[in-house]
Amino acid sequence: MKAAVFVEPGKIELQERPIPTIGPTDALLRVTTTTICGTDVHILKGEYPVAPRAQRSRACSAPRW
Repeated sequence: MKAAVFVEPGKIELQERPIPTIGPTDALLRVTTTTICGTDVHILKGEYPVAPRAQRSRACSAPRW
């Protein structure tokens, strides 16, 4: 799968990563569209310290009817 990986301030790379294994309480989702938020911009600029890693998606849940 493709992953946006924060390498260092000012540098994010699109890298190929293995599809993660999931447990009995997990869900594997296919993401077709994504966006960034203001915090992502600060991370890219080096204004908010984070370790180099693949940027994780935000939490999501199924609607309860």
